[in-house]
Amino acid sequence: MKVLFQVRSDLFKRRGGDTVQVENTAKSLEKLGVSVDISSSNSLDLSMYDLVHIFQLDWTCEPYLQAMNAKKNGLSLVLSPIHHSEAEVKRFEDTERYDLRRIVNPLFRSQESRDVLKNVYRALFEFDTSKIYPTFLSIKDGYRNEQREVLNASDLVLVQTEIEARDVERDFNTKVEWKKIVNGVGEMFYKEDRKSTLEGDNNIVTVGRIEARKNQLRIIEAVDRLRKEGENLKLIIVGLFNERNFEYSLRVREKIKEYEWITYIQKIEYDKMPELYKDCKVCVSASWFETSGLTLLEALFCYCNVVASGERAREYLGENAFYCDPNDIDSIKKALKEAFYSERPEIDDSFRKTYTWDEVARNTLEAYNYVLNKTL
Repeated sequence: MKVLFQVRSDLFKRRGGDTVQVENTAKSLEKLGVSVDISSSNSLDLSMYDLVHIFQLDWTCEPYLQAMNAKKNGLSLVLSPIHHSEAEVKRFEDTERYDLRRIVNPLFRSQESRDVLKNVYRALFEFDTSKIYPTFLSIKDGYRNEQREVLNASDLVLVQTEIEARDVERDFNTKVEWKKIVNGVGEMFYKEDRKSTLEGDNNIVTVGRIEARKNQLRIIEAVDRLRKEGENLKLIIVGLFNERNFEYSLRVREKIKEYEWITYIQKIEYDKMPELYKDCKVCVSASWFETSGLTLLEALFCYCNVVASGERAREYLGENAFYCDPNDIDSIKKALKEAFYSERPEIDDSFRKTYTWDEVARNTLEAYNYVLNKTL
């Protein structure tokens, strides 16, 4: 079987959770004998492929032309929308008014218009010429209409949570055939022989691109309040700054400079992450919205207590996490304190086996075979 993964044009330039998903799914599928190519082209010759798999529906302009090209060539189409709840995104955009959002969000009230504007910005001001035509087309035809057409053209939609499936159908006012396939955790997070590199058991870590959505400022404030109550805590922040969020980045940099108890690590090799997690008592992700929250799974597998936000994280993590409201510093503080004073987690084998990339690949190949047999 030969499959084409269709992705956003900046997938490897601006790495994110979808980059991890695409790379690891492709690698694990190839171990099962599936040949996988990865491309962001909107008009590729598809004659050599059995099936097209598109990743990412939100905030990208490429999927519509990619999907139409697949259908024009008579190929089966699978979609991993990696869709975020529109209600959660709008709550974030209406609350966090940093940078250009101070001007843009009051003027553009609908989430659709804000999403289109982001693509215009990337095409014109970040000089990504591959986005110019598809962005123009989305303005002409309607961005939500295009997204809905991609969903309707898909033979199967692969979601990470049941909540994502619900949000897809609600946000785009359509019905889809879907299958839940959870993300995986890298093999290095299963090893037991990692040694500590830091001293003490009072470290809290947060991992992810530094931007308003990831909510580092409220995390810093929550830890600061705990320290003022006498808790001897330290915070480790890992991640690159999102320079689009220039005002937010400046404020986080000021806090890092102000507080000696904050350690900032710009980048760490992926296979070194287990060492870091095992040197921390708590890993916190107080993001305004996520599809699943891969870093929390990785931390959990390294015996690190985790603090999460959102319904989707709860579907993934269940009782293995402590939960907070991203808009409430005291809620974040309370969850951090509970996690810090709790015993380190013990994760049973059945839970671990669910979240491997090999399992993701097996389920994905099963989905491909289902689609190909259905369309015969």
